[in-house]
Amino acid sequence: MKLFKIYEQIEGEENKEPKKVTLSKFDKKILKLMSRKNIDNSDPSEIWKFLNDTVSIDDQDLKLKISYIYMEDLIDEDEGESYDDLVTINLDIDELNDKFDDKILALSSNLDVPPFLIEEERYGHYGLQSYSVDGRDEYAVGDEEEMEEAMSEHAQNRIDEGLEYFEEWWVEQYLEPNDSDIEQFAEEEADNRIEDMSDEEILDEAGYETPSDYEEYKEIKEGELEEKLEEKEELEFELNDLDIDEDEERMEELEYEIDILDTDIRELEEEISELEDKMQDPGIEDAKDELRQKYIENTLDEIRDQGVSYFVDNLGMDFQDAVDYYFWFDEESAKYDLANEGYEAICTYNGDYDTEFINDKTYFIIRIN
Repeated sequence: MKLFKIYEQIEGEENKEPKKVTLSKFDKKILKLMSRKNIDNSDPSEIWKFLNDTVSIDDQDLKLKISYIYMEDLIDEDEGESYDDLVTINLDIDELNDKFDDKILALSSNLDVPPFLIEEERYGHYGLQSYSVDGRDEYAVGDEEEMEEAMSEHAQNRIDEGLEYFEEWWVEQYLEPNDSDIEQFAEEEADNRIEDMSDEEILDEAGYETPSDYEEYKEIKEGELEEKLEEKEELEFELNDLDIDEDEERMEELEYEIDILDTDIRELEEEISELEDKMQDPGIEDAKDELRQKYIENTLDEIRDQGVSYFVDNLGMDFQDAVDYYFWFDEESAKYDLANEGYEAICTYNGDYDTEFINDKTYFIIRIN
C-alpha cells in the first residue's frame, strides 16, 4: 500500500508549482539495492532499519528522501523499469511531513526519527495521547492545557487509590476533625471504660470517699462518742454525790461541762448518722458523671493533639477508616496541590520530560515505557 502519492497535487492546490527533486547516482544505487534485497516498500520500519543499520546512512534528510521515494514504488520491474530510469520527480518532504499531526511532528523532532515511524496508540497516559515509535518505545505528548488536565487526572487517581498510600503527615494537613462524631466516640469510650469499673474503683478514680473510708471514719467517731459518754457518766456520778449547799460552785461547773459534752455527743451522733448514710450512698452517680466528663475531655485533648494517629496508633484502626469516620478530608485542596507538584509526577519512565515548539505551540514529551 502506498503511504504517499507524491505525483498527485494537494487538493485545492492544482496550480501550485510542484517541488522537483533530482535523483543522484547514490540515491539510485541505494534504491536499487533496497529493491534487490526485497525491502518491503509498505513497511516504513523495515526501510528505515535498512538505511540506518545495513547501509549506515547518517544524513537524516537523505534517509527521509530515499524512504519517501522507495515507499512510492515508482517502478515496475516486471515491465523492465529501473531506478536508473528516474531523473527528476515531484517530492516536497516538508509538505509530506506537514501531513502529520503536530504532536507526531514534535515527537519526531525530539527523537530525530521520521514521523512515519510514529504510530498513534489507542490508549492514553492520564488523558494524553500516546504513541509508539517504530513499534517499541512509547511516549505521551500533550500541549500545556492537556498537561494540566493530565496532572489533574493523575492527582484524582492518586486520591482514589486510597489515602493510606500517602505519608500520614501529608494527609493530616488536609484534615479537619468531625467534631460531632469525635465527641460521640469520646463519650462511648468513657461509657465503656466506666462500665468495666467497680463502684469502689469509680469513687477512688474520681477522688470520692468509698464506703470503706466512711466506715473507718464512723468507727473513729463512735470511739470519740464512747469516750464522751463515759466522761459524761463520770461527771454525772460526781454531780450526784455533791451537796447542794456545800458544793454549789462545783455543781455549776459540772453542769456546764455536762452541757458541753451533751453538745459534743449530739454532734457526734449526727456525724455518725451522716456517715452511715454515706456508707449506703457514697455519691456513686455524681462520681460517675465527673469521671465520665474527665475521660471525655482527656480523650478529646489526645485526639486534638495526635489527630488521625490517635486512632491508628492507639486503636489499630485502618488509616482510611479513621479518616472516613472521624475527619473531613479537603479533597479539592489536596488535589490542587498534587496537580501542581510538577510534570515529573506523570513521567513514569524516568521522571523527566522534553519540550518541542511546533507551529507556535509548545508540546511536552514524556516517555512512558
